[in-house]
Amino acid sequence: MSQELFLYETLSERLAEHIRRGGFIPGERLPSVRALSKAFGVSINTTVQSLRKLEMDGYIEVRDRSGAYVRHALPRPAVNGNVSHFPVLPVEISLSEEILRFMEPHISEQALHLGIALPDPGLMPVERIMRLWRDASRRHARMMWDYSHPNGLPAMRRQLSMRSIGYDAGIGEDDILVTNGCMEAMELALRAVTKPGDVVAVESPTYYGTLLALDVLQRRAVEIPTHYRDGICLYTLEQVFRQGQVKACILSCNAQNPLGYVMTDERKQRLVEMASRYQVPVIENDIWGDTVYAGNAQPAKALDHTGMVIYCNSFSKSLMPGLRLGWVAAGRFHDRLRELKQISSITTAAAPQLVMSRFIESGAYAQHLVQLRAALEQQVTEALELVRASFPSGTWVHPPEGGCVLWVKLPEHRDSRKLFQQALNDGIHIFPGSVFSVGPRHSDFMRLNVGSGLTPEVREKIRRLGALVAQMQ
Repeated sequence: MSQELFLYETLSERLAEHIRRGGFIPGERLPSVRALSKAFGVSINTTVQSLRKLEMDGYIEVRDRSGAYVRHALPRPAVNGNVSHFPVLPVEISLSEEILRFMEPHISEQALHLGIALPDPGLMPVERIMRLWRDASRRHARMMWDYSHPNGLPAMRRQLSMRSIGYDAGIGEDDILVTNGCMEAMELALRAVTKPGDVVAVESPTYYGTLLALDVLQRRAVEIPTHYRDGICLYTLEQVFRQGQVKACILSCNAQNPLGYVMTDERKQRLVEMASRYQVPVIENDIWGDTVYAGNAQPAKALDHTGMVIYCNSFSKSLMPGLRLGWVAAGRFHDRLRELKQISSITTAAAPQLVMSRFIESGAYAQHLVQLRAALEQQVTEALELVRASFPSGTWVHPPEGGCVLWVKLPEHRDSRKLFQQALNDGIHIFPGSVFSVGPRHSDFMRLNVGSGLTPEVREKIRRLGALVAQMQ
């Protein structure tokens, strides 16, 4: 594929250059989308995409029902004098060592864990799960001792299927494979539809576990710009689909990690239609979907009538990571995933499936989600206000629509990798933004886990983190 910019990127660069030269002054409102479209002779959609890129690049801020305004603090130009853009070229991934290094402090009892994305265990019905486990041990000891069916226990698959009863395209019991967490589901999906050396489209930024899986499986990545409100750029994604550049796409539509957005149903429908039209499988990671605060976010899989979406999920974020219980609904690729499952992990342990199927069937899981969503939304809102109050001017953070992480942009391109070590010296574990992308374009971001309540200690540490950012050069 050519390195030339797409039309919307060209328009974005022209507007950015106009801003840099003082054609629009800081705080000034840009002309309307319709006016810009007419002035440049491009479509409304192209203009909207260009404004989204300007916003991601730090030139403008979009205010609800008001329009786009030039930011007071403009980004520094790149070394070559041009603003960086997404070249949409396949790249090798070599992040394994860096990711593991940033993960290691999570096991430290001395550090405040603002790095790994997890809700606080105090928000989970741990004792109830343990009672169910003990009861299952007494009633079903032989079943828990033996191998379970490679597809998963029928009771577990039945409950998972029932959760899709309101979908336009429901998921049947026989369409489901129970897995050892969401990562096994995603790995099986990648192995089923790609081979070493193939190119996979990913969001930018994306969950670092996705990049780690691609690295280990020797797949290459092509990064697609992703907006903090709208999700992955469908315009750019369609270009790489159309040109036959990728063999698959991995993304999240609901409470994406790290941005926290929820794609609209219209955009999910367009995504599904694109996957079907160009015959490119979409691997949908919906691990945070159950935490969407509004509680009504369906996955793209719900609209998938042609079987091109491979749906991956687990209970690791919404209930209990120690269960290691996930599942995959692979559509037309089901048989291949089942073969791969049988020659890799063979099966998934029966005990967590017995416990979870009873927990769902009793209605306890649905009740738990209502409480969890409310608690996470309150914690995230309070943490967001604290970050805005404690961090220096120029810091940017947008409220997520689900999950428990904040994606924080540091002012003046300060490097979060340096902040990582400084924070760790003060007993604070964070995750630098650089590992959420193959390239260095997110090195001035960091991800904060705010899944725990704002105790006095947490408040003090977040304020200290803001002070460390202010001291950076």
